[in-house]
Amino acid sequence: MHLDARTRATIGRWPAALAIVIAAVMLAGPLRAAAPQDIARASTAEGSAQSVAAETPNYGSQVQAIFDRRCIACHGCLGSPCNVKLDSFRGVERGGFGENPYSTRLTADPRTDMDAAQTTAEWRERGFYPILARTESAQTNLDDSILFRMIDAGMRNNGPSFSRASVDPFRLQRFAATCPSTADALAARLQEHPGLGMPFGLSALAEDDFAILRDWVAQGSPGPTAAEEARAQKVGNPTAVAAWEAFFNGSDPRQALVSRFIFEHVFLATIVLEDSPGERFRLVRSRNSPPQVVEDGQGGRRVESTPIDLISTALPYGDPGVERVWYRLEKLTAAPVQKSLFVWRLAPDDIARLSYLFLSPDWAADADLDPPWDIGNPFRVFAAIPAEARYRFLLENAEVIIGGITYGPVCNGQIATYAVKDQFWVFFLDPAHDVSVRDPSLGLDGWDLFMDRSLVGNAEYLEAYAKTRARLDPDGWSLDAIWDGDGENRNAWLTILRHETNVSVLQGAQGGVPQTFWLMGYSGLERLYYDTVASFEYWAGDGQKLETLLFFNMLRQEFEDGFLGLLPREERERIRHQWTRGIGSVALSLIPFETADQPTRAEVRGPDPLLDLVEQIALRLGPRISGLPDRLNPRVKPERAVDAPIKDFEDWEAAFSMLTAVQGQRFVPEMPSVLVLRLNRAEGPPQDRHRVYSLVANRVYKSQYTLMFQNGQALPDEDTLSLYPTLVNGFPNLFIDLDLADASRFLADLRAVQSKDDWNGFASRYGILRDSARFWPFYDWINRWNVENRGDAAGWLDLSYYDAPET
Repeated sequence: MHLDARTRATIGRWPAALAIVIAAVMLAGPLRAAAPQDIARASTAEGSAQSVAAETPNYGSQVQAIFDRRCIACHGCLGSPCNVKLDSFRGVERGGFGENPYSTRLTADPRTDMDAAQTTAEWRERGFYPILARTESAQTNLDDSILFRMIDAGMRNNGPSFSRASVDPFRLQRFAATCPSTADALAARLQEHPGLGMPFGLSALAEDDFAILRDWVAQGSPGPTAAEEARAQKVGNPTAVAAWEAFFNGSDPRQALVSRFIFEHVFLATIVLEDSPGERFRLVRSRNSPPQVVEDGQGGRRVESTPIDLISTALPYGDPGVERVWYRLEKLTAAPVQKSLFVWRLAPDDIARLSYLFLSPDWAADADLDPPWDIGNPFRVFAAIPAEARYRFLLENAEVIIGGITYGPVCNGQIATYAVKDQFWVFFLDPAHDVSVRDPSLGLDGWDLFMDRSLVGNAEYLEAYAKTRARLDPDGWSLDAIWDGDGENRNAWLTILRHETNVSVLQGAQGGVPQTFWLMGYSGLERLYYDTVASFEYWAGDGQKLETLLFFNMLRQEFEDGFLGLLPREERERIRHQWTRGIGSVALSLIPFETADQPTRAEVRGPDPLLDLVEQIALRLGPRISGLPDRLNPRVKPERAVDAPIKDFEDWEAAFSMLTAVQGQRFVPEMPSVLVLRLNRAEGPPQDRHRVYSLVANRVYKSQYTLMFQNGQALPDEDTLSLYPTLVNGFPNLFIDLDLADASRFLADLRAVQSKDDWNGFASRYGILRDSARFWPFYDWINRWNVENRGDAAGWLDLSYYDAPET
């Protein structure tokens, strides 16, 4: 087997001992399916052309609306099944790709993000095949359309109360599957496995929706007209966009490097402009300049339209191939999906803030303002920008920066999330105390060591950091070393949650006190971001992905050790081994504990020094930053009986809080990761008759150093449950629709769950299963609630793991 040079070099840097801490499990059983139900339908692919409506359905208002409501739940993101992306006409036109993006492989696949090609012909050259047919014959269009064949199969087989169990084997095989690229090949597969129709593993479309899609495909599946596309692309407040593009492309000779720095850190973010409400943008690189604001001759001004000539490179720091890069705001028109949505909000006065942050400090006279491209080392490339300015930008937008890690560049992390613990809190060093800001080079001669992802290179970096810290802060850090958000910025305290194969980030201290904590400074945060986002090649082979995973483990250990360094010396080693047990103890010996002997000026008291330290941090940062007290996940429980009557929402929350943030509850390990619950009451104003909660299971493992740590590494007695008064994460595992009158019984039945069979019975009793007639109406309601209550942060919820295995 041929390995590329980079993969050989990566493997060559791994010490033999590392094999002990890696469990590379890639086992899968034979593909099989239970006997599908043969649910008859009046309308089938054969003969349906005769019933096609005379008027072609409108793509935007009818066809795309159905794709948004029923399809992008699984086909709206990078890495969708068969790489079919249905959130826009461009995606539909692009079609599918035969290889599963999450399959195990040593070689690289082509890029599949929507920027990788601009025309359908270019996608065909990359191996994408059409899922639509366009001929003069309506019947041929139906017969030869992969899209229609899949939907039609769903209509035939996924009627009311279809067999949920019949599709589970295919869910478990989804990372090994290949996709048929012709209608004939698909027909053969559907003949053998009829349950593979769309929406996969969910109830079929409504007859009216099916008729619209059938008629659209039969009549040649036309896209939006040029006028419709122009209306969709029209910006509501072009002056607001022009102001930001003027900033990003300013005449100050330093601005190009500043904009380059900003772009590389937010290129995946969805941008919302305060003075252009209801619209979403992204920051892109363009070959042409922004439009000019000109006088209209009547005392007013107008913005001339200039289409963006997109520069697309594999990585955000790739060589653009032009003498000057222009930074533009491109309007986004595709419906957002929650699993990849994170928002950078910009107000008009943020232009002044960014200008002050980056351009008011003095830069070195010999600063390199035009460093080379194709270098994934931000410490070298952006050395000219004062380190404090770089770090403060990351701090003030920490949720966005971490959002790039948790919500992108891929939507399903699969084994990439195995290095992440299920719940932890993140703190940051204040710039005045961060040694990588005060001495950015850490006393080293160059920048290569900062992004060296090998064990040896990481150890040398940690040693250089520790020596610099000892020199600059010989007496250690006090709690003043933790950034307090300047009293206002809630990015100073973040909660990170892992839900099997995906991760969420929230502001503030949420979900109850976790088991572990991070303390990050500038260099560590930058290394983490470039490892997992800016330099992450999602299309690469497994060797490079494994290297990313291993480096993430080292970084996680660095940040945990940084927090432990605030504790008394005699407590650090004990807690470090409490946080990482089992086979992970071997890994601890491979990552130097450089803060083990560093002095500390933090004073802790009492029998639990870790809890005392966290409480002191909460007191110092204050409720504005922490969001504490957390009434839904309190450490000190309310004085009430668990089975006390529940008369209103407040009673419910108090009762449920008795179950949250508590270890040793038998029902928690049996739960899936995320439940979304709607609680209803009969009385009261209409706007307050429903409340939405997320129930999140926080699992604990001995170690995150193995690729399949769930197998033998789980510590179910230490799992906890958290309750959130909103939607958390984009991958709900189960919906529950509960009346307040039934809330007491619900909690009693939940506490009675002791086994997987018990949980299945509980879920069948209270959950909305995927074959239920209530499923789609509730899905529509919760998506509407999401938009109405969370605004720009709301996207369509993913259904990949709904009422199904998570692994």
